[in-house]
Amino acid sequence: MKKNSGFTLIEIIIFIVIIGLVANAILFAFSTSLQKIPTILQTSIASQTAKKCMEWFIGQRRLNDYSAITCPSTSVPSFCTAPAGYSLSVNISCTTINSDANYKTITVTVSGNGSASLTTLVANYS
Repeated sequence: MKKNSGFTLIEIIIFIVIIGLVANAILFAFSTSLQKIPTILQTSIASQTAKKCMEWFIGQRRLNDYSAITCPSTSVPSFCTAPAGYSLSVNISCTTINSDANYKTITVTVSGNGSASLTTLVANYS
């Protein structure tokens, strides 16, 4: 007797079901990633805004010395501006490490449509 080659109806149905489940999982992951794209863009804008402001403080340290950065302070310099839909806050605190008070901690926080926070430690050493 000669054996028929090919697939049975049950094998084809199982194959179609498996392909359907895999396609569903791929489409769900794609849909979820598309929904998060605006959030990624808004967080990127917040991060770039915080970075720009932090670079201003680092520039002040280089140009005008350590004493140009006063602490404690929460005033936002005029150079640090937040785009529409965002707010920006700055916190400068005097920091002591191992009884050495020659440090200042600068924290720049951007919140609103997206959020980001940067912190750096500035030292009084040349």
